[in-house]
Amino acid sequence: MSVHGNLQPLSWESEFFGLQTAKLQLASEAPLITEAMLACHALVQAKVPAANVAQLDALSQLGFQFVEGEMDCCLAITAQDGLPAVPQRWRVANTDSLDSVRDIARGAFSLSRFRSPWYQPGDSGRFYTLWAEKAILGTFDTHCLVIQGTDAQPLGFVTLRSIAPGEARIGLLAVRPDSTGQGVGKKLMIAARQWCAQQAISRLYVATQSSNIAALNLYLASGAKLVSSAYWLYR
Repeated sequence: MSVHGNLQPLSWESEFFGLQTAKLQLASEAPLITEAMLACHALVQAKVPAANVAQLDALSQLGFQFVEGEMDCCLAITAQDGLPAVPQRWRVANTDSLDSVRDIARGAFSLSRFRSPWYQPGDSGRFYTLWAEKAILGTFDTHCLVIQGTDAQPLGFVTLRSIAPGEARIGLLAVRPDSTGQGVGKKLMIAARQWCAQQAISRLYVATQSSNIAALNLYLASGAKLVSSAYWLYR
């Protein structure tokens, strides 16, 4: 099977990681992709539905390698989500929380597609730290919710953004290392559902790596249903 698509340069990622990067957008009506076209970039990413075995095989023939799986889930939000039986200690993070949220994000995402041998050690931590910061500033994800401990310091955070009328997506969810195993992840999911109900959002999406079983179990236990799966490949 041949591979047809368009190569989309990823300017921001290229500059941030110091690695000329493009994403292959697969499309049957697009031009035929050749090795010479791919060789113009230091790294090319492709995301393929897990069921498209023929496309996966074709990309393998062009030198693409498996990096990580991705599981996408969706939660149905109802008005009842805005009326919890037990009040939750969460708030929308502001710039006062920047340092604490950065510290949590820096070491929370070891299961990441931004890993060696394709990226340098520390790149993943830098990437997700900036992502969390942008959520607080409202420049990528638009909101960051934090669960506060008794000392008013964040025990964990979750970032969100609207993606369509009535729909939102969780970007990042992370728990402070010394607070794992204490139900903070569950509280963050409740906070996200409450926020969605307050915003009249009826569907909340969240994706995770297929290797992150703990995260997937959290989302399913929170009422999410698995709606799609895909594979990331790099060349």
